[in-house]
Amino acid sequence: MSLLSIVLPAYNEEQNIANTAKVLGELLDRHGIDYELVFISDGSKDGTFDRIKEEAAKNPRVRGAEFSRNFGKEAAMLAGLRAAVGDYVAIMDA
Repeated sequence: MSLLSIVLPAYNEEQNIANTAKVLGELLDRHGIDYELVFISDGSKDGTFDRIKEEAAKNPRVRGAEFSRNFGKEAAMLAGLRAAVGDYVAIMDA
């Protein structure tokens, strides 16, 4: 079965990470799509990366990385593409 990687650059998205992971996970599971969610915290100043780690602890299909400062969406997308292991990759906003 093919694996879909979804790369999600995130900047100060603390309030959205859990819901995004939940909704995407439920949708993909419902349709029988094997997936991984790759969140990249782009130097967020809130608890974005903490929320990513919490979601990763609950769901092994969720992974994440954190930039030391804000490098911009394009850099976060590139980091996510490099980290993705899927056969197909989609990029979307967190």
